[in-house]
Amino acid sequence: MSGQQLGRLRWRLTAAFAVLTFVVLAVFATVAVLAEGQRRHERLDARVEQTALAADGYAYPQGNPSRLVVDRQPVGYFGPQRRPGAPVVVVALDGRVIAGPRDSLDAPAARRALAIAQRQQDLHVYDDIAAGEDARLATSPIYGDDGMLATIVAFEPLSEAGVRSAALTIGGVALLLWLLTAAAGWLLVGRALAPAVAVAKREEAFLADAAHELRTPVAVIRARAEQALREEGESAPAAGALRSIEQAAERASGTIADMLELARLDARRGRVEREPLRLDLLLEQVADDYREQASAAGAELRTRVDAEAVVEGDERLLARSIANLVENAIRYGAVGGEIELSLERDGDLARIAVADRGPGVPPAQQAAVFDRFHRATAAAGGSGLGLPIARLVAEAHDGTLELAPPQEGRPGARFVLTLPLRATPARS
Repeated sequence: MSGQQLGRLRWRLTAAFAVLTFVVLAVFATVAVLAEGQRRHERLDARVEQTALAADGYAYPQGNPSRLVVDRQPVGYFGPQRRPGAPVVVVALDGRVIAGPRDSLDAPAARRALAIAQRQQDLHVYDDIAAGEDARLATSPIYGDDGMLATIVAFEPLSEAGVRSAALTIGGVALLLWLLTAAAGWLLVGRALAPAVAVAKREEAFLADAAHELRTPVAVIRARAEQALREEGESAPAAGALRSIEQAAERASGTIADMLELARLDARRGRVEREPLRLDLLLEQVADDYREQASAAGAELRTRVDAEAVVEGDERLLARSIANLVENAIRYGAVGGEIELSLERDGDLARIAVADRGPGVPPAQQAAVFDRFHRATAAAGGSGLGLPIARLVAEAHDGTLELAPPQEGRPGARFVLTLPLRATPARS
């Protein structure tokens, strides 16, 4: 796995960890906010209930059983020993507030409280509206010899400000914890992948160093073999051996060139020189270069271009990427007799497809086709670096290269190179 692939793996693992942590913290934060709201609700219920019970001893019948006497204080409280708390009033049977702050409970709410008290005939806490606000009300009926004379009503508005404040606090703490855990996940994943990254960097450095070191000796071997063949002639006893040496040196030169290209792409990490490029013309040029080679392998190389396509890219690298795909199709799919190189536009994307009618990629090897030095068969030749280079070039141009499913009724391998089209400047 290359350093670039390991970098993407680190991002994916960190993103997965962050999403999982976010979901867990969001669930815990939601539960905490709901629990806090429930606690506040219960405290409010206990408060209005306690207030109604505390006021119960200061409103009582005296003398005539039908007469109600209420002890009151100047500020609307009644009962000299009543502890401060929720507002409390006394509602008579006709729905009038006869004690307590008379403007604190509107007439509809007073009548509803009286109806609840008459129905429950005991202390009862319930939701209602007092003076236009959501509130919790507790009713405690007052009884005389002739039955219920009035009811004490304690109430307190349901303030959402406290719940909102708690929700913001809990949400802020959860967000901070999420950021900290995401950062910790990034560091932990990086530490876990550090050995693999070090190996990948050593591999990349080795590829570059080995390619540079081997290029000159292989070139010398090839030149000497060609010189010996010219001097000795094809009829010389050692001609066969010299020809084998020349061919082996040629293959080694191709492998070294691929290694150098791969090392350069790894080093540049997507930083390529870009300029407007007619992709349709480049595709036709590559097809012309490889048509004779395909014919020699027993396949006809066809092209299909739907429309003009302009991209921002490096002409040499994109030509190399397309050429690698064509070479791969000739090497493994020429037995099918036909190779198609096509270009089509799909919205703001250009798609180049290279399809053959060969045996295709076995399912067991599909996951490894873009691995470095992977070859389907040793007899097919090649360095095993063509497809990895093609994919790196695509990614360096913000594109993708994928092994696509074969078209219906058409066997073989099909590789699709997708590149973003050049944005057209808006006309004023």
